[in-house]
Amino acid sequence: MQSSTPPLLAEPIPAPETAEDALMSLMMALGRRLRQKQPGDAVDFSAFPILKLLSHQGPMRVSALAQVIGLDASTVSRHVKQLEDRGLLERTEDPDDRRASQVTVSEQGSSCLSAGFAARRGVISHALDELSADERETLRDLVSRVVESLLHQAIQHDEHTQHTQHTEDTENRTS
Repeated sequence: MQSSTPPLLAEPIPAPETAEDALMSLMMALGRRLRQKQPGDAVDFSAFPILKLLSHQGPMRVSALAQVIGLDASTVSRHVKQLEDRGLLERTEDPDDRRASQVTVSEQGSSCLSAGFAARRGVISHALDELSADERETLRDLVSRVVESLLHQAIQHDEHTQHTQHTEDTENRTS
């Protein structure tokens, strides 16, 4: 018979030495915890990014969805088919090209997404229980600043990559 108690660590986990190490530890622990099945989950957590993106952006072609998420189109297509089979996504006609279709979140998909995020918000809220209101507000401000910086870095990276690709293309045409 297996024990449901997690194994004890031989050594305590050392405190992070830098803010960067602390954030990486947080992301790993939080990612691991949020990916775990939560009570009431109707869908695997790996489907959440697709549902979340479509709930905010509205209907999209599968190819555009794959590009935005940054996954191979065949992988996204397989996930979309599974979500569609479960009634969480619906296909609609693409208004710009009647030969193509788009996918959108169904009412059931929206409910599933809301319940999944509520359960995970509860996990995070429980982890923050020992922080004061002021500490929680400070944490919110600091994390928001880090997210903003990461988004800015991503934009700069994309612009640099596009510029580099354009320069390489131009050099290849002229040689």
